[in-house]
Amino acid sequence: MSKAEKRYRGIYFATVVLGLVSALFMARFSFSLGKVIDVVLDPTESLQKTMSICICMAACWLVVSFIYNYTEIIYVNRIIRYLKKNLYKALYHKELHTFLAEKNGHYLSLYSKDIDLLVDNYLLPKCDIVSNLLSAVVCLVSIFVINWKLGLSFIVISVLTVVLSQLPGAVMAKKTVAYTHHNSAYMAVLENHLKGFEQVKLLGLGTLFRRKLDVEDQAYEKSRKNYLFAKIAANNIGMSIGMLSQLLCMSVGIWFVLHDGMTVGLLISAVQLLNGVFSPLQFFVQDKNLMGTAHEIISRIEHEQLFEESAKQEINGKVQQIAFRDLNLAFGDKEIFHDYKMTFENGRKYAIVGESGKGKSTLMRVLMKYLTQSEYKGSVMINDQDIRTLDSNSIYNKIGYIQRNEFLIDGSVKENIALYRDDIPDTKVKQICQGLKLGAELVNKEIDASDTGEISFGEKQRIDIARFMVHNYDVLVFDEPTSNLDAETADEIFNMIFGIKDKIVIVITHDRSRNVLERFDAVVEL
Repeated sequence: MSKAEKRYRGIYFATVVLGLVSALFMARFSFSLGKVIDVVLDPTESLQKTMSICICMAACWLVVSFIYNYTEIIYVNRIIRYLKKNLYKALYHKELHTFLAEKNGHYLSLYSKDIDLLVDNYLLPKCDIVSNLLSAVVCLVSIFVINWKLGLSFIVISVLTVVLSQLPGAVMAKKTVAYTHHNSAYMAVLENHLKGFEQVKLLGLGTLFRRKLDVEDQAYEKSRKNYLFAKIAANNIGMSIGMLSQLLCMSVGIWFVLHDGMTVGLLISAVQLLNGVFSPLQFFVQDKNLMGTAHEIISRIEHEQLFEESAKQEINGKVQQIAFRDLNLAFGDKEIFHDYKMTFENGRKYAIVGESGKGKSTLMRVLMKYLTQSEYKGSVMINDQDIRTLDSNSIYNKIGYIQRNEFLIDGSVKENIALYRDDIPDTKVKQICQGLKLGAELVNKEIDASDTGEISFGEKQRIDIARFMVHNYDVLVFDEPTSNLDAETADEIFNMIFGIKDKIVIVITHDRSRNVLERFDAVVEL
């Protein structure tokens, strides 16, 4: 956060200067307004000229205020864009196991609600707080010019106002923190429920899940209610204190008119300037309270931006061998692997078969670093290099792990295969699509990422395979590549797989038919 603020401090200082200029025009307008009253009561000068100056000052204040607000918005926009770029960069530097360990809704809340609160409770108040303070100082100095005794009295009252207005801030900060926590928890539950909507409906559990969601929603909305009430109450209490202070200052001003020879016009000017003291002070206290609620959000955003550039090794040359050595892995009390040993070699094709839960996919997920180093014992070697010492991106560049997923982007099927990779030749995409029986009509079909019903499960599965096949991997791992396909298409997929040359090919499959398995160089049963 500090880097972002330092980067755009020039724009921030511009807002401060514009706020000061705006305050000067408002102070000059207040003097002109009082002068109009005095000219009306004692016409020693031209009323038209005095009115013209008054209107001119008001117009100048309006123009500068617009420029100030626009500059403030630019400042906030630049800061947010800088932060979000860093957040996106840090996101794609995360290891898979770190990302998957986060709660559902964590990133949705981070990129939406937390950013919104940062804007409303920190960045905008940060600009306004200096502007309001400068405005109050300018108006207070102007009051001193009118009558120093009056100005001194107003300073005492202003200090009391600021002190008393701080009281609601602590409560407001506490309620804001609680609201952000409940928001994250609610988003996680909501996202998870929406993900399981189909299965919940099929099981007839809609009423039970609705009640559970309603309980979570009740806690979330209660925290929102407390946050909004604390925010409104803090504002109202601050305004009430300000109104009482203004009344007290007005009484002091009237006393000076009656006993110190101050003109009515100067009193009007002082009252107008007084509004320029108390209104900014009220906003100053309000902004200070808001900024006090943003510390935890800033800490969370700063933490999410942290990442270390990988200092790990790259895979040396082409992948010739993958070896699992004395692998031990358990989930709770369930042992998945015990001193497991297996070697996969270049140019050979392997089928991994076994009952569900025996670790077929888990074995490959260990290879692809879905698990942390502490979650298993033993070693996984690629070309005699331990994967613990290898950069994850180096592994992903050499090994294609092809599994079913729900990810789509808006665009054609061809664009869903390329996924923004402009360096993939159209001829390569066409060749792969032909091998996967993805016809030209389907390849050119436009799909909506939010409507997965536009393509079938089988078509989606072949798109998943095509995404990897257009890249030249040293190793291809297929996780149930034919599970949603008809027999004819499944045979075409296997024919394509068996046509792959000079790579390590690993296929996780439930298909135990002899005519399929006997085509592999080795069958690994878990």
